[in-house]
Amino acid sequence: MRSRSPPIQVCGRRSSRCAVCRVSGRSTASKLDPADRATIAGPRGVGGIRKPDGAMVKGLTGAGKPGAGGRPTAPWRQRLGRVFGGSGIGAYLRVVAVGSGARMFGLASQFVVLILLSRVLSKAAFGEMMIAFGIYRVIGTALGVGGSLVLLFHISRHPDDRAAEVRLHRSSALLAGAASCILALAGALGSGWIAAALNKPALAEWMVLLAPFAVFSTLLVVATGALEGRSRVSESILIGEVAPSAARIVLLPLAALLALPESAVAHVLTLSVMVPWLWASRRIWARDVPGLRAWTAWDYQYCAKFVGATLFANQLGAIDLVVAGALFPSAIVADYAVASRIAALYAFFQLILLKRFAPRAGHLLQVKDEAALRSDTALCRRLTIGCTALTIAGILLVAPYVLPLFGGYGGAMTFLVWLAVPSFVTSFYATSDRLLVIAGKADILLALTVSSFLLLALSPHVTAPWLGSAAIPAAMILSALLLNPIVAVYARRLYGIVTIRASDVAIIALVCATLVYHARTTSLASTLAVCLVLGSVGATFLVSASGSGWRLGQRLRRA
Repeated sequence: MRSRSPPIQVCGRRSSRCAVCRVSGRSTASKLDPADRATIAGPRGVGGIRKPDGAMVKGLTGAGKPGAGGRPTAPWRQRLGRVFGGSGIGAYLRVVAVGSGARMFGLASQFVVLILLSRVLSKAAFGEMMIAFGIYRVIGTALGVGGSLVLLFHISRHPDDRAAEVRLHRSSALLAGAASCILALAGALGSGWIAAALNKPALAEWMVLLAPFAVFSTLLVVATGALEGRSRVSESILIGEVAPSAARIVLLPLAALLALPESAVAHVLTLSVMVPWLWASRRIWARDVPGLRAWTAWDYQYCAKFVGATLFANQLGAIDLVVAGALFPSAIVADYAVASRIAALYAFFQLILLKRFAPRAGHLLQVKDEAALRSDTALCRRLTIGCTALTIAGILLVAPYVLPLFGGYGGAMTFLVWLAVPSFVTSFYATSDRLLVIAGKADILLALTVSSFLLLALSPHVTAPWLGSAAIPAAMILSALLLNPIVAVYARRLYGIVTIRASDVAIIALVCATLVYHARTTSLASTLAVCLVLGSVGATFLVSASGSGWRLGQRLRRA
């Protein structure tokens, strides 16, 4: 007599390790990311019961078919999906792929826009327009970053709460917009005084024409904070960086073709940020979610501290040029200006990786998953160090062939090597620094930023008689070595996260010694030596990140 097999039943534990629970969507979804919950839960039928689609049938019938190591075999498409999935190293790889392409387009488009502006405007008008543009750009960035970080802080902790997001985004947009309107109005009304103070009479007209640009650039930065809070990092980069550049490339030639007056350039710049903002903020116009979510006193303090931190953080290519102009001849300042613009690319991938890490860290802090937070921090840290090291190596390798294209800026090579030192050192602490940002520790970061600003602004006046033109890079190196360890102390004390180890100190010492040697010789042999060392360090950290990333991704899929 043939015995019947018992019917398949869902266990009462709702265990994440049970194959039946996983395919039926009854595993613990509260521990997963929204994207993972949606993938597991699948489409629902009447009463919230999952419809028996092909994936469920395949999971039930194939659960007992062992592959390598006794596990079910997965098709190559599923494996590829896991690589670029929403957890582990795959999420970082996807953001790096999209973000690097977007930022490359943005950098290339900046040169195209500069060429177009030089064709549309006279040289004098171009200089005056750029002064007004720079003033309003600083205002928009500082105010926008404060509002966007408030959104990122709250939305990343509750990414599925659409109503709360919409109400908070409305309040943040109104507050940031009102503040930027006040400053833009002050700039327009005081345009004559500003123009007279700078001895540029024509600047007054540009201060009036570009005032709306300050408002909409602020609102655009705020809107990107809401996108990043929902882990829509790729969309944030596309809307915040690519869309404005693309609009300028299209509209500026059109203005020249139609022979519009020079004032049309200001309107083009305003439209290039207004249209992307309208798209990024479309959720705040939803009628089904009424009302606002008023800011608390903590929100105002958090925003104000990061507005100040953003202003003091404008060091590379900003206050350093002012100090250089006060201490050194114009020829040296020109070399340093070229080097500082190129050195800004050292953190090219670092900024992209941190955009992905911030909302993830906010979610893990909210659910108090300390183990996953430490794992994700370590993963992002390894990726950041590895990508920064390889980026520095690549730039130093091609710099001797690129710098001659600028003309007589041979002295920029030495500055470029010196500026690589603080960038490499900071990459070891950047992830912990971002963790403190998303954790709301604004006091610590504001104090460190102000201290770094003062060190850069004052110490070169003391060290210039001994160090010469290297006094400014030396101030940045000193700031990185003295102040960044404070970030490590707080990360260890608050969250038990180890930021720096003895092996890391040895690596920093080796790379710094190699860079110092290269800065003093700038020979082909020293170039190859420093690129070999940086390449080896970068490859080592990326390989270690890939191993930890796979383990993290598997753990998140099992959780």
